Amino acid sequence: MTIILLLICTVLFFKYIFSSYSSFISRLLLILFTIFFVICLIAYPKEAVQAAQNGVDMWFNIVLPSLLPFFIGAELLIRLGVVRFIGTILQPLIRSVFNVPGEGSFVFAMSLTSGYPVGVKLVSKLRKDGVFTREEGQRVMSFSSTSGPLFMIGAVAIGMFQSMHLGTIIAFSHYLGAIATGIIFRFYKRKPTDKVYPVHKKQPGVLSALKDLLDSKSYSKQPFGKVLGESVKESIETILLVGGFIILFSVIIKILILSKIIFFLSGLLLPLWKWLGLNQEIQNGIVSGIFEITVGCKLISEVQSISFIQQAIIATMIISWSGLSIIAQAASMIQDTDLNISVYIGSKLLHSIFAGIFALFLVPVYKLASSNIATPVINSTQSYGLAETWFNKAFFSVQMFTVISITFLVASIVFSSIFNKFICIFPSKNRV
Repeated sequence: MTIILLLICTVLFFKYIFSSYSSFISRLLLILFTIFFVICLIAYPKEAVQAAQNGVDMWFNIVLPSLLPFFIGAELLIRLGVVRFIGTILQPLIRSVFNVPGEGSFVFAMSLTSGYPVGVKLVSKLRKDGVFTREEGQRVMSFSSTSGPLFMIGAVAIGMFQSMHLGTIIAFSHYLGAIATGIIFRFYKRKPTDKVYPVHKKQPGVLSALKDLLDSKSYSKQPFGKVLGESVKESIETILLVGGFIILFSVIIKILILSKIIFFLSGLLLPLWKWLGLNQEIQNGIVSGIFEITVGCKLISEVQSISFIQQAIIATMIISWSGLSIIAQAASMIQDTDLNISVYIGSKLLHSIFAGIFALFLVPVYKLASSNIATPVINSTQSYGLAETWFNKAFFSVQMFTVISITFLVASIVFSSIFNKFICIFPSKNRV
């Protein structure tokens, strides 16, 4: 294995020197990585099988009941044209803030409530349907690829760090970071000819939006049975894909730990760690979080000599980065579109930086607002809601999706009414 690692490092060096042979060297790198992976599977068969089993358990018991209802429900709303209806109503607000069509608001809402990788999946779907241009798709992905509150507060803050206060800080910092990233990306490849919604112009009312919905191509003329069947089929394919990546990266992370590559990668950044004053345990947690956020957060939660503010900043940045596991899932979902994964990776890096900055400022503010912040208790064996049955989790996800969808639809209609009344009360001289 040492020989394979040396070969990989050598190939990386030659790729940097001989950039004209980049394609050939990239292929050679892929072959070497695959050989290294297979050798590790042979060297650590028991550990690899156990890691794969853990990945299957995580996917079946947590991811499947949590995300499948959102995948199916979102597919139905898109195919039935409800997303088009909401997008028409919220066009002025979303266009003015993020420079994207109103449908981006639905993607953002679904991502906020369900988590990775629902936002990227919906952007890919709407890009294929022609709702977003390439540039608009990249902008929506920049702020609509977020973690869900159940994971941040339930699994990470309470389950790992055992601190509800930490969960509140992580969630707020994460979502504020996403919004800040979206505002920055509103200028991504912006052209002088880009549409800017005229706020002085009266917005189409609910009836107009409904008429536009029924007349548009987004309204499916197919029987509901066929629409439902296609939605379920595509959702099952997506959730199986997500499961495959979870299992794969569970094995990869285990191999990286067993082969000491995590420690090797951590050593490469030793000057940075010394400058930041981080010990070896924190370093390993951060490097692991680059690959997979659950493993990274778990390792950080087990560090004894770490302050509350360090926990908040590091956990928030790891979750906002999303990890190479989620990025690989995103790459597979957008492979049939013209969306650029490199731009997406850049947006996640920016999201992580913004979220860390927000966490840095929110911790002292939160301490001032709450004088009884609990110190995290490490390495407890208590269970926090993990004993719920599979069907209870699935039913809860269905309930959440239904409530969020209805609330979002009603809020859109209310916004439309208030916006039009505001325009009528304060008419603009430039109205056309």
